[in-house]
Amino acid sequence: MVIVNPSLLTVGLISVALLHANFVMSQYDPEGHKGTTGNIKQVFEGRCWDYDVTRYIPDLPRVTASCEELWKLFFKAFSYQPPCAVALENYQPYLRSATQIVPRDKVLFWSGVFSLAHEYGNYGRRYVTLEDTLIGYLANSITWCGQSIDPGYNVTRCPAWDDCPLEAAESFWAGASMTFAQGAKGEVLLMLDGSNPDKAAYRRNSFFGKFELPNLSKEVTKVSVIVSHALDKPKIDVCGAGSLDLLETDVTERGFSYVCHDDPLAVLHLLCADDPSSRECKLAIKHIRGDLDPSKVDPPAFNKIQEFF
Repeated sequence: MVIVNPSLLTVGLISVALLHANFVMSQYDPEGHKGTTGNIKQVFEGRCWDYDVTRYIPDLPRVTASCEELWKLFFKAFSYQPPCAVALENYQPYLRSATQIVPRDKVLFWSGVFSLAHEYGNYGRRYVTLEDTLIGYLANSITWCGQSIDPGYNVTRCPAWDDCPLEAAESFWAGASMTFAQGAKGEVLLMLDGSNPDKAAYRRNSFFGKFELPNLSKEVTKVSVIVSHALDKPKIDVCGAGSLDLLETDVTERGFSYVCHDDPLAVLHLLCADDPSSRECKLAIKHIRGDLDPSKVDPPAFNKIQEFF
């Protein structure tokens, strides 16, 4: 298990509580070029203690490294270095020390659907995302980058990911994603956003396309894809067409079997729980009650498949 220093536990947990409201995204490109998260050491170690005490997922193995040791390894990877020259390899000592092997058939990858994917996975109880593991949990939503002078990190400005190819945080998430994929076994699940007009559901330059799919363990047997579509919005990408056709090609060429589902009921139920007033959810309620007259329902203008050519 993670070894906790009791004398520091209270400070750490208070730090976690104060920042919990902002804990909403992972693989996060810092908006407005913010500097390193304030009190980053306390936040990092506080999350580590919190994970061991209250957040730990029983199906995942414990980590033997102490929270203090994990922080030292993480900090050493980027501190006192130019923010745009942090290699993926720098994080390997930390990644090795914090890695947990996810049980078979439990890995969940995602792209563009952070909240929905974690709700669907039930925060590690049904499926396990990278952010549910200790590696991802400790770094989720914080910002960091180095500088050559004390204190070794920049508190004023960190570059955006597209400013440079080896940005400190992007290199970390790349290495973390590769490590997560390498430990996958059995059937893995990938959840994608099929309603984004600005980004295809699957992109070869996405984290899944660049770091996770190429590093999937040989013990993986199937990639099962869920394409979610926002309520009252068009279905831009659907299974078997557009970028999902490209995804199927990339998956099967690597020797994995492939299956794709558009809006399975379990996902629609989650969407309707968040937005019960949407047209689709109202129709479903009427249908369940037996109050829906199909002859009086106009064909919807939304949720139609857009032409790709």
